[in-house]
Amino acid sequence: VGSEMCIRDRLHGVDGETPHDMVGLSLTGRSLETVNGTVPDLVMTPQGRKKQALRALTRKGASSLSDLAIRQLGVGMLDSHPHARLCSAYAYWQATGLSDPVIPVLASAIGSDDVDEHTLAATCLARIDPSKVKHLEQTSRVAQKETVSAGSSGAAGEKASMTLIIHGTFANGSAWYKPGGDFHKYIKKNVYSDVYSGSDFYTWSGSYSMFDSELKKIWAKAARKLVAWCNRHPAKKLRLIAHSHGNNVVNMATQMGLKACSLIQLSPPVHEWNLPVMSNVASDRLFNIHSSHDPVVFVDGGAQDYSGTVVHPSERTRIISFFSHSDSHDAGLWKKKKIPPFVKTVCQ
Repeated sequence: VGSEMCIRDRLHGVDGETPHDMVGLSLTGRSLETVNGTVPDLVMTPQGRKKQALRALTRKGASSLSDLAIRQLGVGMLDSHPHARLCSAYAYWQATGLSDPVIPVLASAIGSDDVDEHTLAATCLARIDPSKVKHLEQTSRVAQKETVSAGSSGAAGEKASMTLIIHGTFANGSAWYKPGGDFHKYIKKNVYSDVYSGSDFYTWSGSYSMFDSELKKIWAKAARKLVAWCNRHPAKKLRLIAHSHGNNVVNMATQMGLKACSLIQLSPPVHEWNLPVMSNVASDRLFNIHSSHDPVVFVDGGAQDYSGTVVHPSERTRIISFFSHSDSHDAGLWKKKKIPPFVKTVCQ
């Protein structure tokens, strides 16, 4: 890629001048890194995108409807909204099999402070080119090793009750679930005062794979660690609040015999081959809090609820927002949507 025009031409074959009403990530200190060097990331304003979208719809020769649709995805990769860019990039790769044009768009979002943007980009990259997210997994493994060492002092006395918050994929280093994090503080103050707050809080690698066989290994290792952690921190009533694939770790732990009082699942990517064993959940209640449309779960290939499975009769769902993967652990939305009284109906 040697120029801005070349980027746009490679994406959707539309000729014409670069729209003047555009802003680039370079203005915020970010840019696209390609095999041929650094180039500005052209991010279109709505007006610029409309102009290019109309051009992309112009039939050229024997252009098929599929060609026009792919051109629209190319235009979408330059959208001013990060989620639109990322979804368009992933769909463009699915439609064409071309990774070179989409990887820079996805990679530019890895360092975003927006949790949804970061997680969606990382999940897409993990399916397109896993090597692009290895650094995230390596960081997670280092953090996990430190946590294991800190928590190796032996079993504590059994508590009457305990609530444990568990992170999801690529989120080991996030703050929201840790003691002092915004969601942790909200739960401790407004929902469950017994949320675990020790320095040896549970964490896992947060690794991901597009292959089910590899996912099973990742989750099984994390589940064994969770069972061992809970054995060292026994509680008569154990509530497990997990986000994203942290729920699949919990599900597998129940298959290994871990007993809990209730499961509170935040944006779970549901896979029918990894269901929780509800006979090990004393209340027979699984609370599923998620958005109407979750792009991360869509990319992952899972479902958003347990409909059609043996777990469904135990499931209680609550929609917290329209389009997000991280809103389910947003303290403000928990308050607005009255989630606390919803999940506190059992295990008191």
